[in-house]
Amino acid sequence: MRLLSRLDVRGLARAASALRPRRQRDTVTVPEAESAGREWLRDLAALLCELGSELLRAGERTAEVEAALHDVAARYGMRVRGFVVPTGLFVRVGGGLDGRGGELDFSPVEGPDLRLDQVETLQSLVDRMRRQAVPFDEVRACLRELRARPERFSPTATVFGYILLTVGLGSMRHATVPAVIGYAVLGAAVGLLRLFGDRLPFTRTALPVTAAILVTASAQQWAGPLLHEAPTVLYIPPLIAFLPGAALTLGAIELATGAALSGMARLAGALSVLLLLSLGILVGTELVDARPSHGHAAEPLGLWAPWVGVLFLGFGFLLYFSAPPRVTVWLLAALLAERLAQSVATEFAGATFGAFAAGVLLPPMAKWIARRSKTPDQVVFLPCFWLLVPGAVGLTSVSEIIVAGDTNGGLDSLVSMVITVAAIAMGVLVGAGMQRRPKLQLGAPAAPTPTGPVGTAEPDTGSRHD
Repeated sequence: MRLLSRLDVRGLARAASALRPRRQRDTVTVPEAESAGREWLRDLAALLCELGSELLRAGERTAEVEAALHDVAARYGMRVRGFVVPTGLFVRVGGGLDGRGGELDFSPVEGPDLRLDQVETLQSLVDRMRRQAVPFDEVRACLRELRARPERFSPTATVFGYILLTVGLGSMRHATVPAVIGYAVLGAAVGLLRLFGDRLPFTRTALPVTAAILVTASAQQWAGPLLHEAPTVLYIPPLIAFLPGAALTLGAIELATGAALSGMARLAGALSVLLLLSLGILVGTELVDARPSHGHAAEPLGLWAPWVGVLFLGFGFLLYFSAPPRVTVWLLAALLAERLAQSVATEFAGATFGAFAAGVLLPPMAKWIARRSKTPDQVVFLPCFWLLVPGAVGLTSVSEIIVAGDTNGGLDSLVSMVITVAAIAMGVLVGAGMQRRPKLQLGAPAAPTPTGPVGTAEPDTGSRHD
């Protein structure tokens, strides 16, 4: 008792409470707008559709798109109800609590996925719109500039970035000196093919099949006599840009969160890409017979090779997807951290737990990097999804079934891919659940102002925390 009396118990309690992380308030209340006209509501609905379409092109989950549209509409003092799927979205703005009234608009999702520099600009715009009501014309001008922005690097640098992506993925799977040479040559060929294909939109559908035929026929003809490697070693890495690993993982996350329609749409799209690539591999093997090797297979490079492959993968992302140069160190650090977490967890409890641990680490790490580097977390999310490469496992399994006729081995690989995708998805959901962010909601209507409806001019965004 004497000892307790000498201690400053209250001081210790205050010091302990100061060590706890401070949580953000749960709710930010924004005054509801009452004086908006029908024309202004239609403009807002069209603007939200345009914004949501770009977010879907940036690879955002449908639930995140709905949350972003809700927060942006709340800043303009309006309720919004949306129906979002990966291929389009409906948005209703205004109306009563029962969902009636207001203005409805629709927008399809068209065009290729956004590059990383475009994703950064889009996320910065959305963050700004979550903080204040940005004038409509300014938002539209920013979106037009985003779409028209040219690639950051020259075509030569872009093809070199694709070579680095190919070598990086190949080194993580099978690293020998001849194999790395094969990855680089085939990666250059597919990089050039994609460079021309992206400038001819009508060829995009056939591009995966064409690339798979090119890679397979070349590997069948030259892998054995020149590289002394099995042709199957070279099939997958040069097709890295077509692998639907992110779509598989996002589809599993959508299903786990109850967005069944969006999840099935993403998984169906990913499966169709895998089938197209497998069809190309099948055609390539039938066009050209594999030539035998008369030399000895090279020795693996060592345990350091996969880690160098991760660095190649990071630099390839920077060049091929036009990432801002200032995020180089952060992106490489995130990829190495993901690889380390996956490797350590795999050693302790197997590959499934390794995929789960990497998924758990991803959301808080991306948010931490976003706070310190002013880089949107989606710029880190997308490359890390590719690092976990469930798409490569999926293509391997499907090609084993279709091309080699190895039903048992192919089914085993396919089951392994499904388990890996589910583990990554569950890990991402657990990691995302550890984070909290304020939610915007509408409160009592604001007093009328002479400037007209909110949105045409920047409204008074004074808010209170509940």
